[in-house]
Amino acid sequence: MAQVTVRKVVEGQSHLVLRVDMLSDGTGELADYIILSPMELNPPIPNDVPAFRIMQAWYGLVHFDVTLKAGTIIPSVLWTIAKDCDSHTDFRSFGGLIDANVYNKPPSDDNGKLTISTSGFNVAGSAGTIVLELRKTNQASA
Repeated sequence: MAQVTVRKVVEGQSHLVLRVDMLSDGTGELADYIILSPMELNPPIPNDVPAFRIMQAWYGLVHFDVTLKAGTIIPSVLWTIAKDCDSHTDFRSFGGLIDANVYNKPPSDDNGKLTISTSGFNVAGSAGTIVLELRKTNQASA
């Protein structure tokens, strides 16, 4: 089975930095693999609301691409990180990438989770790391 490790590097009141390490054993692709659930935030946010904006991404991928998705049972695509591209992408100039449901009433199946899917990860030895800077969008009432 593929190894995926997700670690919080930093978590503050309004931001979060995640590190995602991936190593393939050749058994297949990752499909909508959950890397962040709103309930894992401090303080926890209910699972039915969008919870973050992606502000920046740093990455190094060998043999595969990763698609970041958010939202519903069938997640919407936020961004695809290609294996042969620049190793840093900055979304801060326009406020970050966000689940579009933040701007309207979320559909009943919106779970606020951040997921990844891969393409090319089925090759044994494929490895990569993604570091994401996230801005929290919803805070629990104090």
